[in-house]
Amino acid sequence: MAMGGLLVCVLMAALVGVGLTSPVYKSDGNTKQGGILPQLLARREAVWNAAENVAKREQDTQMSMARMARTAHLSEDQREFMSKQIKQAISELMNECPGRDYQGWVDFGRRSAE
Repeated sequence: MAMGGLLVCVLMAALVGVGLTSPVYKSDGNTKQGGILPQLLARREAVWNAAENVAKREQDTQMSMARMARTAHLSEDQREFMSKQIKQAISELMNECPGRDYQGWVDFGRRSAE
């Protein structure tokens, strides 16, 4: 998380630096109408989006590392067996959903043929 926080700080510092160096006034002394504020808001939005993306990638990396740590002690055969069991369990759960009852459809077809 420290890397994500550091990146956010660097991005915010860059945003402030760019905002301070951008011209706010025209050469005749009149302020620009809607010039700098929309740019700053757009930049702030970009910084927030970048920070969210970094945080999400960091969380995904941590989850992936935790998953690898849980299975590191298993042999290749054991990992393959677990994968097959998980796929089978998911398949069985999907088949239990209403409207996917194959036996019911077979019975319905048999009844209508009689």
